[in-house]
Amino acid sequence: LIILLTYCKFVAPKKGAYVNKIKNVPYTVSLQEKPFGHFCTGALVSKRWVVTAAQCVWGKKPSDIFIRAASSYKNKGGKIRKAIKIIIHPLFKRIEDVPLDYDVALVKLRKKLSNHSVYIGYIPVSSPYVMPALIGSDCLVSGWVISNKTDKQHQRLKSATVEIVGDLANRCQDKVSPKIVTRNMVCIGAQKSDACLGDLGNPTVCSGLLVGVSSWGERCATPEQPGVNTFIPEMWDFIASHVDVDTSYKANSNIL
Repeated sequence: LIILLTYCKFVAPKKGAYVNKIKNVPYTVSLQEKPFGHFCTGALVSKRWVVTAAQCVWGKKPSDIFIRAASSYKNKGGKIRKAIKIIIHPLFKRIEDVPLDYDVALVKLRKKLSNHSVYIGYIPVSSPYVMPALIGSDCLVSGWVISNKTDKQHQRLKSATVEIVGDLANRCQDKVSPKIVTRNMVCIGAQKSDACLGDLGNPTVCSGLLVGVSSWGERCATPEQPGVNTFIPEMWDFIASHVDVDTSYKANSNIL
């Protein structure tokens, strides 16, 4: 099954975090629960599946969760879909003060989200077989700032241009020592220290492919103090065992 995809056209990267529009990153969705509202970000990878961090949904029931898609605001507008199933990676363990390995989960939606609008799109999942040239390339992370403030600025979707820190062999271990960076993680840093999104599950997209979801590390990630993402190519088998992911897509260096 080949899924029809809506992609974002290349936009010259900006420095630091900036307010973005959902039509530029239409795969970005807000995970919410009543009565608290937004609690994490996720990436829409098909009509009924969202990829996010496992720690976001650990201990939660599907009936407690819904997602808001197709909106630049976390508190209004767009399309609402209830969750029907949560699948956490079987090797994930929630241990206090220990970096989270296999920090990835899938949320299945009760009703489909069709991409007939520019405000809804599915992001292809990067696999070990189809990977963009990561090192030195610009990537894009998007999400909402975790805040109790209700003013417009704190409700808006934000994005930041980031880059992969170090090489894929050491996964930037020297930057976060003594915490351990495993092969299931990848470090990202922003070009400026004001790229503060402060949310879990934020999708990191490189060359039009989902490469990471934010997991732990510095809230305001820089090359010297990077944030750590779950490395999606290492999660491919888990994701593909539940989701009909597109395998025909080729990495495109002309889009983030």
